[in-house]
Amino acid sequence: MKKGIDISSYQKGLDVSTLRGKGIDFVILKIGEGRTLTDPCFDQFYSEAVKTGISVGAYFYSYATTTVEAIRDAQRALILANERSLPLGIYMDVEDSSQLALSDSSLTAVVKAWCDTIRAGGYRPGAYGSDDNLWAKVGPSYLGEDVLIWDAKWSSGRPHLVCDIWQYTKRLTVQGYSGPIDGDNAMSVRFLALLGEHEVASEPPPDQSVEETSFTLRIPSLQYGDFGDMVKALQGELIAFGYSCGGKKDWRGAEKPDGIFGAVTKESVQKFQRAHDITADGVVRADTRAALICAEVKQYAKT
Repeated sequence: MKKGIDISSYQKGLDVSTLRGKGIDFVILKIGEGRTLTDPCFDQFYSEAVKTGISVGAYFYSYATTTVEAIRDAQRALILANERSLPLGIYMDVEDSSQLALSDSSLTAVVKAWCDTIRAGGYRPGAYGSDDNLWAKVGPSYLGEDVLIWDAKWSSGRPHLVCDIWQYTKRLTVQGYSGPIDGDNAMSVRFLALLGEHEVASEPPPDQSVEETSFTLRIPSLQYGDFGDMVKALQGELIAFGYSCGGKKDWRGAEKPDGIFGAVTKESVQKFQRAHDITADGVVRADTRAALICAEVKQYAKT
């Protein structure tokens, strides 16, 4: 398992040049924030990482709530990157409350505008957010096949979606540094390829006992009786395709997912399955999930 950390000026005093000898394979460095802030430790951390052969990416804490603001933030990140080599990409950090209050479609458009701008600037685009916030509202398939997905999930258990980086803790300790650090795992073959590796290790890191880290790169099946954020995300997709899931409607008449896989949700899954020549048993397995993703892409392409 390839291990990494993400750091900023909050970790001022961390000796990045020693990290490789402590089992850290990659770092994601904060490059800036909002309209004016440049992270004061970026230049130093970047220089130390490059000198010691640690793979580097960058992230930008954004407050963008419109596509225009997202493009502006991405352009600023490109200016701050200043043509440095960042093989692990540049990520939009999406966690501000104003962004998470946006509708799913609006937030998707904002993140996509960032990714498109970073890509046009010659870097691999990425987005960072938590299981319960960003990735409960934005489907990765909308952002582009090349977009790197960085998922924050600190509680026990694996992430709810297939991702490239898993931020599994905010309390990692590194020998020689007294403060907490965000810890990350490489989670995909394509991310490992960016690190120069060719396969995913099956064993979790031995020193991550602070929080449970067992996982598989598989989205579990969903069926009648299940509940939670994964069901809510499924219902959001079905509703977008015109299927009802039995949820309450807002003042505009728009149905909202309730996260409960009940009889109405099962019936809608079966209707979707029949429409896509899938066995209509109402269970969302890999074949149904793949059909949903393809349908999302086709729908988005029409907008």
